[in-house]
Amino acid sequence: MPFDIRSDAFTAAIPADSKLEEIAGNFGFTEGPIWHPSEHWLMFSDIQESHQYKWSEGEGLRVFRTPSNQANGNFFDRAGRVISCEHAASQLVRHEHDGKLVVPLATHYAGKELNSPNDVICDSKGRIWFTDPSFGRIREDLGILRDQELPYQGVFRLDPDGTLALVADDFQQPNGLCLSADESRLFVNDSWGGHIRVMDVAEDGRLTDARVWADVTGEGEGVPDGMKTTTEGHILCNGPGGVHLFDADATCLGVILTLQKSTNFCFGGPAFRTLFITASTSVYRIETALTGLAMF
Repeated sequence: MPFDIRSDAFTAAIPADSKLEEIAGNFGFTEGPIWHPSEHWLMFSDIQESHQYKWSEGEGLRVFRTPSNQANGNFFDRAGRVISCEHAASQLVRHEHDGKLVVPLATHYAGKELNSPNDVICDSKGRIWFTDPSFGRIREDLGILRDQELPYQGVFRLDPDGTLALVADDFQQPNGLCLSADESRLFVNDSWGGHIRVMDVAEDGRLTDARVWADVTGEGEGVPDGMKTTTEGHILCNGPGGVHLFDADATCLGVILTLQKSTNFCFGGPAFRTLFITASTSVYRIETALTGLAMF
């Protein structure tokens, strides 16, 4: 059984007979999966090979963009355009015309280059939130080795008017992030800290009352990385061994064990109950009893 079950509630969320299925493989380092809710395709990044791909049940695998400046995390804005984090170029970009035109959205803060934007989300107000660790500057397989200009690894909010705000600067390496279903709380994990923090989101986007929400622990390879919310109030987060499932009270119910180090995931499929998981050189899927949130 590909699970580390820590509570009876786990099998109510992930049926015991669910199978982990590889849908694509032979990549360098997969990341950033997103699911288009009406066109029913999956997009993901291969950071190491500087490619972005689309996959669908009917058409299989095809290239979305190459080279991608070693893009990592992706999301859709409110208009359904793909937003991507570029490690090598240290910028957040928006794809126009199915990727044929790339528009930079954020490149610098306080006159200094961003580190290497990593993961990104968009809220219902059109605000874009993203993490900016240093991975794309310190790992040659994930970026370009170079000095860091900013003195911290931050979390940023980009408002619809183009204003870029630093909302947190005390993470070791901020990585995955997600909002609660009602957008009243922002969850951000710290890959080197091994935990998930939560912050309250004010109407104007200010964050308050930052606190550790859960530690991400277990056996196997992996650190806190991608993160998503469900309509039922669960939080899923990559971690040691695979994808960790937490209930609304921050109790880890169990882990979907992956054959390779898992990096990120998203919900998709007709009812947003299929979990698509990027894990090192492959992309997998598994059926769940959970319901993810559409990105737009």
